[in-house]
Amino acid sequence: RQVVVNPDKKFEVLRAAWNAISTNYPSAPTLTEGFYRETQRVTDSLFLYFNEAILHVYKNTYKNNQNFGQIEVVKSRKNVFPGIDSINDVRFYGGPHFPNDLDVVFSRWDFINPSAFRNWNYELEGAYRTGDQYIYTISFKHKTKPFSNFQGQLFIDGDSYAYLGFEIKRFGLGSISMEDIPTDVSYISGTTTIKIGYAEKEGLHYLSHINCKTNGINTASKVRVFKDIEYITTAIKTEGATPIPYDRQFDYTDILSIKADNYDQSYWKDYTILQESKVQSNQTQLLYGNEQAIEQLTKVYNKELSDQEKILLFLKRFTFEGGFSYHPLRFQGGRYVIGYGTDTFDPLNPPTVEAVKSSQFGLSTTDGIRFELSKHWSLVGMISTALYGVDQLQTSLGVNYRLSVLPSGRWVFLDLGLAPSFSTSKQRMGSMGVPGGLLSVGSKELRSSKLDVKAGQTSFDARGALGIAVRMGKQYELFAEGTYLYPLISRSYVQLKETGGAFFSRSKAKVDWSDNNLYLWLDESGQGSFNRVTQSRFNLDPWYFRLGIRSGF
Repeated sequence: RQVVVNPDKKFEVLRAAWNAISTNYPSAPTLTEGFYRETQRVTDSLFLYFNEAILHVYKNTYKNNQNFGQIEVVKSRKNVFPGIDSINDVRFYGGPHFPNDLDVVFSRWDFINPSAFRNWNYELEGAYRTGDQYIYTISFKHKTKPFSNFQGQLFIDGDSYAYLGFEIKRFGLGSISMEDIPTDVSYISGTTTIKIGYAEKEGLHYLSHINCKTNGINTASKVRVFKDIEYITTAIKTEGATPIPYDRQFDYTDILSIKADNYDQSYWKDYTILQESKVQSNQTQLLYGNEQAIEQLTKVYNKELSDQEKILLFLKRFTFEGGFSYHPLRFQGGRYVIGYGTDTFDPLNPPTVEAVKSSQFGLSTTDGIRFELSKHWSLVGMISTALYGVDQLQTSLGVNYRLSVLPSGRWVFLDLGLAPSFSTSKQRMGSMGVPGGLLSVGSKELRSSKLDVKAGQTSFDARGALGIAVRMGKQYELFAEGTYLYPLISRSYVQLKETGGAFFSRSKAKVDWSDNNLYLWLDESGQGSFNRVTQSRFNLDPWYFRLGIRSGF
């Protein structure tokens, strides 16, 4: 077979490979098993830790432009060498997710997508033959930001146009003097190189292996640390592949170097795919000498977590949220004439007062914090303050139960919350003149020639919430939530507050709408027709709706 290679053929090959994804890769769900290893070292003879794990890797399909997978750590072990925290206190999130994230075809990386070809430079390096297979080699590099983006080579089968592998690199900080290392960041990334390979089975291609090497400088210890990650697929299941239950999924924010069990050679006796790591053996021999190598390999140093690891695990339980709330309410506006103690209102000669607008809704900001007790249960605290339409402060502290509603694909959760809630809400009605500048309201004395008058409502409620949340990234999720407030204790009142003096020193008094000393006259139409008001004109509906974003450590 003759293969003609010319510069114009590169885009033909790239588009053919993209269009052939649905026929070259599984369209049905797959569940694979593989061996994962990550190591961290300072030099070739000084290692900080080894992590090894058996992973279950679930992929829903390769055929969509957005595919989502799940990871389960079936078994794991670690060996942490002494002094790691004095050299490197940086921990890496989500490494076991690499079989999905670094699967370029599954995750649809930008440089293989025809819609993004305009952003990249491609070169057809040629085609070579191995056995009866022709393979195209195409190099790529970002046009405007070549060093901050990955660049490298991709390998495409000349017959099926399947992606056979990728070799990519992203440049980071190279050599730097100790004096120039910044102190405002904890870690400076160095160069990263990644090799991804695929293997064919029964006419379809599956992820075969990943080899990732990266490094960076810990700015606290000023030491360059090298991190290597390897993954090899050892078994593939295509029939009856089901999603990994939410309880068993490895989260993006989980840290394998903390969660893994302590090193034990016998721990893996039921997994014949695992052989003693030659790299690990060699490095231990360099560090300790041949006679002590075997002893050191199986010696466990970290029977208990370090204080830093305990703090990190504690902080990882916190999630913070912010958003906006919509509150339906009813406030009857108009021209209010207000008096207390003595009714001086003359319907035939009403005073000139400014009209107050009616309100139908209020907007507020909401801020919250969650503390995760388990995969399903969390403690939730929230505070809400008004932005528009109503003066309001609402607080609550309770529990939340989370369910995963879409076991396949993107993380979508149903949240059920229950909490006691306290809220105070106010709406301005106008002002009230005080002859002589002194007014006695019960046991309180208000000393001001003018009082600010607001309709208010204080309530202690049982708060029930039903929400849905969608994970948008490794540490972020969007949520929408509807809340119903069942009133346990509530009070509607009219607040009279001084307008003179320092803001925090102004006295105020609250009176019931039915107080015989309170005189409220309202002209709703603005035509001079005043009627006395003895019932609250301000009511909050017992439900509200909010949207927001959550993020954690």
